Amino acid sequence: MSNLYSDSKMLRKFTAAIVVLSLVSVFISGCGGLSAGAPPVDIDPSESQRVSSMEGYNSRFNPAHLSSGEAWELFRQNPDAIVLDVRSVESYEERHVSVAVNVLFEDIADFAQSDLPDKGRLIICYCFCGDKGGSALSTIELLAGLGYTNAFYMEPEDEWEYEGSMASQGGEAASPAAFRVVSGAEAKEIFESIPGAILLDVRNQDEYDAGHIEGSVLIPVSELEGRLPELPDKEAAIIVFCRAGSRSATARAILAANGYVNIYDMQSISNWPG
Repeated sequence: MSNLYSDSKMLRKFTAAIVVLSLVSVFISGCGGLSAGAPPVDIDPSESQRVSSMEGYNSRFNPAHLSSGEAWELFRQNPDAIVLDVRSVESYEERHVSVAVNVLFEDIADFAQSDLPDKGRLIICYCFCGDKGGSALSTIELLAGLGYTNAFYMEPEDEWEYEGSMASQGGEAASPAAFRVVSGAEAKEIFESIPGAILLDVRNQDEYDAGHIEGSVLIPVSELEGRLPELPDKEAAIIVFCRAGSRSATARAILAANGYVNIYDMQSISNWPG
């Protein structure tokens, strides 16, 4: 009987040790570490074909890790990609990637449901959390659990090595193709100072009816390609926005692909001043 009791006690200790190790492993994953034997993906940004074929590579606990240059290469090839900054509003306002949409981690599930219907859409996520990247990696894990298959983690870097939309907002941040991301104040100034400027709301009708910016034109993003004749002047300044920034990214890609050359992405309607 004493041997049986001793064996049972040892089994309980062994089981407890396994549970603790499992929890530590999950914690490390959530704070930016990778599971053993899973180093970051090594991508040469000059190999455009290989970068383009990375869709679906990431898994729940081993998302593909990109440098800012590699992220820029993916974004350049996919102008409707969404870049997520999951830090606080204060941190975002202090410094951020120029095309990034700020969505707090606790709001990701709601944001995904309303603004990311395409679960194969390219998502690049970062948080500038030193060598941890906890919020960004946790966001990717959450998105993977919701069925998204094309999310990547961008490594935090103190200096941006590539110009264009992956430059920090603090410098001159030119965006690819024909669009530029602007603040609400900049959008308002453009709308009021440039003759013929169009304030394009690409949300749904019910969202527009619930509240909209005076003078804005509603064309839901799902209808935009078929209603481009309503926007005949391809050199007109077009300020595009939606609820949070995902649909405006899709809209700007549609406009740029159809020859429009003066596109300004305000991202969220909440950015409009006043």
